[in-house]
Amino acid sequence: MRQFDTTITLNREVSPSWKILGFAWPGGLPAPEPGQFFTFRPRALEPGDSGLLRRPLAFAAFAEGNAYALYQIRGTATRALAAGEEGSSLDIIGALGNSFPPPLEEERPILLGGGIGIGPILFLHAFLASPDSPAARSPELFLGFRSAVFIPDFSALQQPCLHVLSESLSNSRIATDDGSKGYAGTVMGALAAESAAQESQAQESQALKRAHFYGCGPEPMLAALNAFAGTKASAAHVSVEQWMACGVGACYGCVLPAAKGGYLRACADGPIFASGDIAWRR
Repeated sequence: MRQFDTTITLNREVSPSWKILGFAWPGGLPAPEPGQFFTFRPRALEPGDSGLLRRPLAFAAFAEGNAYALYQIRGTATRALAAGEEGSSLDIIGALGNSFPPPLEEERPILLGGGIGIGPILFLHAFLASPDSPAARSPELFLGFRSAVFIPDFSALQQPCLHVLSESLSNSRIATDDGSKGYAGTVMGALAAESAAQESQAQESQALKRAHFYGCGPEPMLAALNAFAGTKASAAHVSVEQWMACGVGACYGCVLPAAKGGYLRACADGPIFASGDIAWRR
């Protein structure tokens, strides 16, 4: 972990209200891993403009000395970030948090991303699908969006290293809440439907027991994934989305109730957790 000033190398729209951010990563600093995050404070955002607290974003890719994140323009900080021009500076602290554990040799990874949670899932998919990865696999990928219009389009980007994001999207099973593309419903609904179809053909029941689920998205989705994994006696790890103040474990502003009692800090204890370690609200 280190705080540093860096240069924005990419800040382009990929769908309405969604942009992809790229910035130079310092040489000598370990590369970020799937699941980790960073915090930022745009220069244009002053303390009086809600700029006192930094904002977290998950890594969505890393290649050729540049780190990338997908983000949605939702508030003051992300509006200021969206206004940042390529070539301008950005204040970063990273890499923060832990990373997704690799699947065991006998496990089949199944990845689920919902809404703004797709970034780290795309990063994990690229990592597992890479033939150079020590944990190389052919993971299944499910992605959920409110509507097809929000599905990111990376085709206009010139960075060759980001083509893997387009490949991941093209190989994913898409779910949209409004039914405008793919499965009509939630990403968990798409997973359940696919599982039921496979099991009805008597081809998948044993394989599903060897699944290792990975998810990032809103809390109801992650709670549903935890329950689904339990019915399959499968491991599940999730990346939680929490409001953060410090991002380094000092303020306890991002805590989650732990299944064994007490609380877990999303920033310092996570953001990746075994799904069963969290006491999900029902």
